[in-house]
Amino acid sequence: MQKNYLFLFVLVAISLFSCEPDPINPPPPPPGPLTDTTIQNISYGANASQKLDLGLPAGRTTATPLAVVVHGGGWSTGDKAELAWLLNGLKQRGFAVANINYRLTLNTPDNYKMQLDDVDSAVQFTLRQALAHTFNGQKLYILGHSAGGHLSLAYAYTRNANGKVKGVGSLAGPTDLFAMSYYNFNIYNQILQPFLGIPLFPLTATSEQRYKNCSPQYQATTTSTPTIFFHGDLDFVVTPDQSSGLFAKLGTLNVDRKIINYPLTFHDWWTDGAKVANTLDELKTWFNNHP
Repeated sequence: MQKNYLFLFVLVAISLFSCEPDPINPPPPPPGPLTDTTIQNISYGANASQKLDLGLPAGRTTATPLAVVVHGGGWSTGDKAELAWLLNGLKQRGFAVANINYRLTLNTPDNYKMQLDDVDSAVQFTLRQALAHTFNGQKLYILGHSAGGHLSLAYAYTRNANGKVKGVGSLAGPTDLFAMSYYNFNIYNQILQPFLGIPLFPLTATSEQRYKNCSPQYQATTTSTPTIFFHGDLDFVVTPDQSSGLFAKLGTLNVDRKIINYPLTFHDWWTDGAKVANTLDELKTWFNNHP
């Protein structure tokens, strides 16, 4: 009988110990704050020119806004490195920034469409990186200098059916290619003819319509994206009326807009620290005011 009791005691002890819960492992500590970083020369397409630099601010979250930067160069030259100051400055102001290259004017029937397609490919590619790199992939802002300003405006006005582009900035960007070529044929036609695939002169209905169709001045509608302009008063490369003309047109359409003119300033102002800081601060305010 005593052996039976001993046997039962052993069985109960084994049962009790086997039912004890596994020890609880403490959860891993939360990750530290995300640091400031820039990833350079990310390919967004198969062509060697389809690359971008992605700037990611410190402490970013899934609410961090995205800005896309488009360089200038007459649609036929230029490089994203020229606008690294925009990437760095906007990143310091809390934006994720894609500073893009794109295919330059080639011997193709429609370089205008080709470049807008590249901008779109870069935009869509970058938005898809939102989860992996922690920023808001549901909206964006776009801006550019000179030819990049033109492409940014054209993209925001004609490729924004989904409404993801909330604001656009043009730094000395051409807005009326027809007027630019018509009144300065000897200067601009050698640039615009290969870009648009047709000379303006001899003037025909077809050539006039082509130059107007590719101009933000004629693309603007009552639903156009809120727009901010920056221009130097002494700009002889892209004259200030290119910004002021579209600014006035947007006013007649009741589109939110703002223009900032810099006195005694030429086509760019990147060596002027005060003007650079003002441009960056104005962009930040404009974009944040159009969520």
